[in-house]
Amino acid sequence: MDAHLVETLNGWFTAGGLRADLCRALAIVPLLLIGVLVVVAWSTPRSNSPLGRSALLVGFVAAVGALLLNLAFGHLYYRARPFLVLDVRPLLPEAVDSSLFSDHLAVAGAAVAALIAARRTFGWLAMGLALLLAIGRIGAAVQYPSDCLVGLAAGAAGFLVLLPLRGPVSRALAAAYPGTGEPEPKPEHPFIHRHQRGIAIAVAIVVFVTGYGIRAIQDHGWKAAALRAEGMLEANSAPAPPAGYQTIPIETIAAGQTRATYATVVGDVSQVSHELDGDYHIRVEGGGAFLVLEIMPEFPLVPPHIGQQITAWGVVRHDGLHNWWELHPLIGWQPGNVAAPSGTGTGGSD
Repeated sequence: MDAHLVETLNGWFTAGGLRADLCRALAIVPLLLIGVLVVVAWSTPRSNSPLGRSALLVGFVAAVGALLLNLAFGHLYYRARPFLVLDVRPLLPEAVDSSLFSDHLAVAGAAVAALIAARRTFGWLAMGLALLLAIGRIGAAVQYPSDCLVGLAAGAAGFLVLLPLRGPVSRALAAAYPGTGEPEPKPEHPFIHRHQRGIAIAVAIVVFVTGYGIRAIQDHGWKAAALRAEGMLEANSAPAPPAGYQTIPIETIAAGQTRATYATVVGDVSQVSHELDGDYHIRVEGGGAFLVLEIMPEFPLVPPHIGQQITAWGVVRHDGLHNWWELHPLIGWQPGNVAAPSGTGTGGSD
């Protein structure tokens, strides 16, 4: 359902230039209008009391917390954006960070919750704008519907978690802006409410520290996954080796008898394996020897099949761990023999 909605909306928006421009506008302008509603609510009499302004401030803190939470979550889980894996046309800059969840909708969710608490009419208007924002993000093929729903929920949930801070904030605002209205009174049940606020403060600190500090941890392969997904959009090889890739017999390279840095080889594929790090190892044999061709995520190619004769070109290197010679990375390959006549392969490195 997620993918179907993306493809349907993207197909409609990309059918014409005017529709594409509309989609780009929907992907950002509603969030700006929500910001305008927050500013108007802060400055107009019906919602500029300490109680109303405290809700808006708590919403702002919740939005920042949701962004930091998404930063942390993006290091722990990667979901490729729709334009990387679906047959769609992206209408916005093609960032390859994780799609789940939407930063834009997380900020909108926190703002919607704050506006509903401060000025309900503005809150429901902001909810409609958030829906338009989600349509724009989905139609531009940069987010799935579930990304938008999770983002909206994360922002609203952050506001609810921090809501116990509204009382102290309103009293601080009443002291800073005297005469604008009455703050929230101190609770009659101090024990319970004191602990509610302490929990809210502790959660806020944990979210901020986690979101900021998570950048220092080692990512779990999402960058490689992003590069791989992005690169597969243009995974086709060139039709023939470039001029600087000298054709060298496999047995010459396998014996370490070449100083060439770039080489082209012709051989038969005898093994193809997909490694845990995302690389492909392809064993190619010829002249009684073999080479290993390595496809890296940064230079993605569709791997050949076992039994094919192929022409392959890449960077010559020796793998000391396995004690074999490689073309690493493999730059390109084509089925059959499309190589230039073989040279001696003992020339310089470039």
